[in-house]
Amino acid sequence: MPSWLPAVPAASFVVPPSEKASDRVLSPGEVDLQVTKNLEDVPEEPPEGEGMGEEFFATASMEVEKGKGGAFSGITRPIDKFIHYFQTRGREKFERYLSRSGKYVGMMQKILVRYGLPEDLVYVALIESGFSPKAYSVAKAAGPWQFISGTGRRYGLRIDWWTDERRDAEKSTHAAASYLRDLYGMFESWPLAAAAYNAGERKIQKAVVRYKSDDFSELIRHRYLKQETKDYVPKMLAALTIAKDPDKYGFGDVAYEAPLDLRTVAVPGGTDLAAAARLLEVPEESIRDWNPELRRFCTPPNRERYDLRLSVDAARLADERMEEICTQAKITFLQHNVRKGETLQGLADRYKTTVPILKELNGLKRDSLRRTERLLIPVTGLVETESVPGTEVSPDHLAMAHMRVEERSRKARIKGGRRPEPGDAVIVRKGDTLARLAKGHGVRVKELARANGLSLTSKLKVGARLLLPDPAGETESPTAQTAASKASGGTNSPVSAGTARDARKKTTRYKVHKGDTLDQIARVYGVTVDRLADRNQMKKGDLLRHGVVLVIPLES
Repeated sequence: MPSWLPAVPAASFVVPPSEKASDRVLSPGEVDLQVTKNLEDVPEEPPEGEGMGEEFFATASMEVEKGKGGAFSGITRPIDKFIHYFQTRGREKFERYLSRSGKYVGMMQKILVRYGLPEDLVYVALIESGFSPKAYSVAKAAGPWQFISGTGRRYGLRIDWWTDERRDAEKSTHAAASYLRDLYGMFESWPLAAAAYNAGERKIQKAVVRYKSDDFSELIRHRYLKQETKDYVPKMLAALTIAKDPDKYGFGDVAYEAPLDLRTVAVPGGTDLAAAARLLEVPEESIRDWNPELRRFCTPPNRERYDLRLSVDAARLADERMEEICTQAKITFLQHNVRKGETLQGLADRYKTTVPILKELNGLKRDSLRRTERLLIPVTGLVETESVPGTEVSPDHLAMAHMRVEERSRKARIKGGRRPEPGDAVIVRKGDTLARLAKGHGVRVKELARANGLSLTSKLKVGARLLLPDPAGETESPTAQTAASKASGGTNSPVSAGTARDARKKTTRYKVHKGDTLDQIARVYGVTVDRLADRNQMKKGDLLRHGVVLVIPLES
């Protein structure tokens, strides 16, 4: 495969008049000015603390069981009420919370102990969120520890347009440990500290002063505290009691989720999550689940590097393919002046992004555009010299960037093995049907059948090769159709199976983009225009239709 050539001169492109103007590369600071004004520094790691109040939780479940003869005699009835609730009407949710706790409890308890806190404080997260990083309350509290933004920032969590570290289970546990340690220092009572975690320290301080008592069971007799706060401590003690002895309370059959086993890999700021997922051969949703603090489609571009959490296998692959991640998944943000006739969908197609991302990035609520608008647009594939802030990026550079990404992706897939994509062949195995193969590869049954000259009721021959069509439904090249015609057991193909395999080794496929020409594509791939045209049964002067898949001959 020939090496990539320098950017093709502008004269070799046929670019519509509306696309000839250049876009300007923006710096991370300029990007932030457009999307948010709420930028803060990364917090420092909190210091370790000293032991405090362990005896309260060490005996809590035993004291609950003593009922009116125990330390919680003043709140025995509400504790019993919540134990009964969790066993009956709230059972389904509580089972789900216990199951999910398996992912986080071990990690959270280790952090709490580092701060010198009782490890059973972890059950505050159970009643706050059910250990869900995605939890969000009507009071705008977020994450497993349900921080509101003000308190979260106070305790070192970064909350901006790009990330919300309240949803990061590890970082938010550090913040919660620091906050709970401060609350215990104020009240020297875990019931009051826990109540303050719910209602705020000032509310509890006022209650203590107003009723001249630091006894939680006394304070809840009065009307000053909300019912939610009065229930908070009994609910936590009920949850703790069940969680520490689930068999006794009828939860012995809960299937606990496995603890998270993730690794951190430093990737560039502004790494596109979808592109990274393709390179790491994992669903994008998995990367989002492992990194719930990420609010957008990429890692924060206002940071030089970002520690991305990945599974063990994905982390290993990330180390092997870091060069590809840095070149294919790194986003450059361009400023584009909207011109007459342009639409969001047209821009999304041209820049290889999506309409939802453009609307999100630019705060657009409508689909129409005004000519005076300046849009922020993410692109991948630009080389380092083209990504310098202030650089003018022409449509020529953009087209070359898209081609670079596609070619590097092809090489990476060949090097590491990957899931078949449009234009690739899949082998029919025993039990396969058109419907099953279409569903497994994300294409429509009709398109798969049409691309291979089959009817919807065709029986597939085991060992035959089917070519995957483009999701948009473009027709495959004659060569591709010929190579796939044996899928139903036909014998009329002039090309043998061995010849088809050899042909595949000597070709690749390229999907035509707006403005591409045969001359440009031929030079990039190091073949002659005549050979490229002949391979695709075209004439040298033919205009290329957007979306058509060309077969590129790679060897003589």
